[in-house]
Amino acid sequence: MSETQSKRVAVVGGGIAGLTAALRLAEYGHQVDVYEAAPALGGRTKSFFDEGVGEWVDNGPHMMVGAYHATRKLLADVGASAHVSWQSSLTLPLWDKQRGFFKLQAPSWLPVNLALLWAVYRMPGHDLSSVKAMLKLALGMMNRDEEQTVQAWMDEIGAPEVLVRDMLEVLCLGVMNEPLTTANAKTFARVLATSFSSHQYAKMGWFNKPLSQALVAPVADKLRALGVNMELRHTVRSLDELNHDAVVLALPAFARNRLLGIQEEVKTQAITNIHLWFKQHIPLPSLMLGMLGTYGQWLFDVSEMMEQKDDLQHLCVTISADKSEASQDELVALVLDELGKVVGENISQPEKIRFIREKRATVLVRKDLDVDLPRHVFDAGEAPYPGQLPATIELAVISGEEVAKKVHLSHEINA
Repeated sequence: MSETQSKRVAVVGGGIAGLTAALRLAEYGHQVDVYEAAPALGGRTKSFFDEGVGEWVDNGPHMMVGAYHATRKLLADVGASAHVSWQSSLTLPLWDKQRGFFKLQAPSWLPVNLALLWAVYRMPGHDLSSVKAMLKLALGMMNRDEEQTVQAWMDEIGAPEVLVRDMLEVLCLGVMNEPLTTANAKTFARVLATSFSSHQYAKMGWFNKPLSQALVAPVADKLRALGVNMELRHTVRSLDELNHDAVVLALPAFARNRLLGIQEEVKTQAITNIHLWFKQHIPLPSLMLGMLGTYGQWLFDVSEMMEQKDDLQHLCVTISADKSEASQDELVALVLDELGKVVGENISQPEKIRFIREKRATVLVRKDLDVDLPRHVFDAGEAPYPGQLPATIELAVISGEEVAKKVHLSHEINA
């Protein structure tokens, strides 16, 4: 691209969507300025340094699936693929009070569809009724109405309660951060179809470094090498401040609306992460564990995930769609009691506790989140609609990629 064709583009928001958009726009040859209100890049994927334990910590663990095509490409493009560890094949360790530890494990020697049916059938408490419901689920993925809830879909196919509890509710809460009764069925069907289409995609991965180092820093380094200007602690309060040929709004829908003076409410959902550091070694069967019938839904051995060999073992308990009104002390005590039941032994008081509740962790999948924008303004924010992926790192990367193409091809840029 010649200098006369290269235009100035402002990217408002330095989260993953904004950084991805900036990277692709710079690769197209445009001059890019990124404006981030916080003192660090990354949005919800930035890490913080905990002086009490002397380590960088994410708000909470981020799991991925093999079908995160855009995220994997971004990591490869910035030389950060090694910062993610992957399962060899799908294994979902679970625990409940009656059955103890068990797992959903799809054998790699079977075609993926048969492997999933076999894995469900083999879980304790399941029988052919679970297999039949899974088949109905697969056959009905393409016919979801955008108004239907996941619960209504489960009722429609007569999914047994044990299948919903052991697998479908776990996935819905983990990926969509919303209960079955309100989560969008069309988007959930997209998640299932994308995530379980092959053995290559039907496996989970996790970052083996804090996100600021594993993802944000490599992208930021590439941006600097491409000459992108990044301004931190810079809050854009009006589009009139920006004298650019094009503006990309890489903000959650509620923040975008606030900037544009739009009063419409945007539905969001909280996520709670309770970080615990122990001197006592807590023996877990896996570095990740789904807990059923408990307040704590996911248990992560962060020390194992990050391959840390420190004196303290770092565990994190994650609660999606958390609406509990109990005090932090009460919830920590509850989590410690549940942890003791999981491992079958008394749990000593942690050396350090960090309670993090992100009240607006995700924008929920809803219709009519789009807004009318001036011709030179493009939306790359978190505003998932029915049938689109929910608010995940993958959606952020895809949004950044797509908006960069739109800006590059737009009349405003190429005129």
